[in-house]
Amino acid sequence: MQKVIAATIAATLTFASAAMAQDSKPLTAQESNPDTMGWMQGFPPVADKTIRFTDADYFAFPKLRWTVCNFRELMPSVSVRRGVEAVSALPADPDAGLDAVTFTPLGGGADMTWNDAFDANYTDGIMVLHKGRVVYERYDGCLDETTWHGAMSVTKSLTGLMAEVLVAEGKLDETAPVADIIPELADSAFGDATVREVLEMTTALDYSEDYSDPDAEVWTYAQAGSPLPKPEGYDGPRSYFEYLQTVQKDGTHGDAFGYKTVNADAAGWLVARTTGVSVADYLSNRIWSQIGAGREAFYTVDSIGTPFAGGGFNATLRDMARFGQLVLNDGKWGDAQVIPSEAIARIREGGNTEAFAKAGYELLPGWSYRGMWWVSHDDHGSFAARGVHGQTVWVDPAADMVIVRFASNPVAGNAASDPTSLPAYRAVADYLMAQDATPQLTGREWIIEDIGGRGVIDNSPASLLFLPKGRLAGNGTCNRLIGSFTQQDDTLTLRDTGTTSMMCAPAMMEQEARLLETLASVERFAFDDTGALVLSGAEGATITARRR
Repeated sequence: MQKVIAATIAATLTFASAAMAQDSKPLTAQESNPDTMGWMQGFPPVADKTIRFTDADYFAFPKLRWTVCNFRELMPSVSVRRGVEAVSALPADPDAGLDAVTFTPLGGGADMTWNDAFDANYTDGIMVLHKGRVVYERYDGCLDETTWHGAMSVTKSLTGLMAEVLVAEGKLDETAPVADIIPELADSAFGDATVREVLEMTTALDYSEDYSDPDAEVWTYAQAGSPLPKPEGYDGPRSYFEYLQTVQKDGTHGDAFGYKTVNADAAGWLVARTTGVSVADYLSNRIWSQIGAGREAFYTVDSIGTPFAGGGFNATLRDMARFGQLVLNDGKWGDAQVIPSEAIARIREGGNTEAFAKAGYELLPGWSYRGMWWVSHDDHGSFAARGVHGQTVWVDPAADMVIVRFASNPVAGNAASDPTSLPAYRAVADYLMAQDATPQLTGREWIIEDIGGRGVIDNSPASLLFLPKGRLAGNGTCNRLIGSFTQQDDTLTLRDTGTTSMMCAPAMMEQEARLLETLASVERFAFDDTGALVLSGAEGATITARRR
């Protein structure tokens, strides 16, 4: 039982571990799809396709591809309530050109496309927001639009943000020793560490998360945090709170960055002690109930109901995108300043790059860590929340872009997915910024504003969408528009253009007929000074369209 307890909770804690090492050639993303594998299908599922929390491999590949969406079925949890407000809209403006965006993986190798990266990283779901609109959304594996997914160590960034909010509001003193706020930690390593050192993970702890070492402290931590009954004779800590009091000091606080999950649980305790509510309730009160979340979220908990502030958060992809947009907007949602902009600004500043460099993250040169967020210090000011197996909230202020990804990569550590993720995020940002600066024909939908100088019916849905491989789609006004096109320089030829055959109001039908007639004469395209697309033909007829 002791090994089961340790394995089940430690699997969700932090970065790469020998305990979670996988075969050198695991199943592909499609081969390991939970539906293909047949996990937990039927009532009851067959024995060899059943996954239990007490299975030592319940979070090992390929089972993890089912587990990441089903923690609530396996473990006790506490809700993060969404409140009673209406669900906030996520306006859709898909960009058909994104799948073809290319990048070179870190370390070299053959170029890849954004589409290639989806399966290469075992992506369960990914969303790209640009200027507050959904330009890309895709699902696979166990995930869909309404399914929860484990955020893993992205949880730490939620915890860190809550603490930064309290600092910005003057309710939590970042220079104070932790023991001044939590006397129970006075005799632990955290006692003389400052709040800031906890939030930047520069605490000096005699604590190892080396899963290859059976004597590493992480195993005691795992047992303490497990909700399962303890084995007979067990006399160690029985909760996250109890375990944190046992951590001892090794070195000088503030000297070096050390990524250790216990810091996040200490930060969660700081938030709870300062506010008088759990991190789950504080997150609900301050953020989740304020952004029009589609569903409640939840945390997994220990045996006394303490939320796992270092890795236990679960939410839908769309709600994580809403959260990412809140961060990109400097804490503002709609007209409301939900959290102080100063909290986001402090995170964006980053931490001590010299202290971070001592941790040896070869793929993250020049990065730092602040407020439990990873700060790139690139020329876009990008920063991220990151979790094992590929979980990401990527914020790029220069591109006005948020990328949220849930994944179930066979390898836990982000070093496995960073080479095909970090350059992909930048390539998408560059593509979107280039589209803004110099529009391309393909990509996002063009909303028609004028046909032949006669305008269009107010709020009519006439549109054009130029897709890869010369496909044309859109909306004629009443009906779906289909066709094909070829483009060379500013010359444009449309072929086989037509619509489906639903009848509607006579004025709408007349506009649709006029659009089809004008499209048949198109020979050229251009973009005017305002970024509008102008299609023109030999007889001088034009169509003007604009992106949202």
